[in-house]
Amino acid sequence: MAEQLKNDVRDFKIKGIGDVLLVRLGDGIWEEELHDFLDFIEKSRDFFHEAKLALDVGERRIKAVQMADLRDGLAERDIVLVAIFSESKQTQNTAKTYGLETEPQRIRTSSQKKTQFMPDGGENAIVYTHTLRSGVKVRYSGSVIVIGDVNPGAEIEAEGNVVVWGCVRGSVLAGAGGDQSALICALEVKPLQLRIANVEAKKSLQIKNPVKINCLESELHFSNWKQ
Repeated sequence: MAEQLKNDVRDFKIKGIGDVLLVRLGDGIWEEELHDFLDFIEKSRDFFHEAKLALDVGERRIKAVQMADLRDGLAERDIVLVAIFSESKQTQNTAKTYGLETEPQRIRTSSQKKTQFMPDGGENAIVYTHTLRSGVKVRYSGSVIVIGDVNPGAEIEAEGNVVVWGCVRGSVLAGAGGDQSALICALEVKPLQLRIANVEAKKSLQIKNPVKINCLESELHFSNWKQ
């Protein structure tokens, strides 16, 4: 199926690395390439649904704002960007600041494992440096960090922890695979839905102070974050 899709678009070459799709973008103008690729995804939603994606951009230099546009455009289509491969040191460094992998070999290794680890031995996480707007759905096999708010209508589903440097107004699920040891931390919470594994908070939950939420004996406990 990947071969069939590859032949439908001028410069897009797609192959699988474990459970990750690797896409090679062309060398044209970045804005045009990104537009064409997102349009291609729209026409192939069933194939890309909830996919984990790695992009090979060759020698292209991608700025932070361009990488943010790429990641956000994919997230709005239920796709998680996990890696950027490039011969440009600038692009590699930018990718690392976003928590993205830059070495294909690590993708091949980690794709065989349910739990992935960052090169420094820390937990695998994806970082969003902006508010998640209504309609954005984030699903990730590690932890999710948001530097901004989670607006009503936005959803986070993480197998690991969820940390929000802002207010949770939307829906947040940590420990999505059933891990009751997962945590949710936020500066403020008044969510539409908040859950750790299969334990859900009361619908009327509102906390205006920094809070850490964990699950003990199938009950949610709330404590001062950074106490």
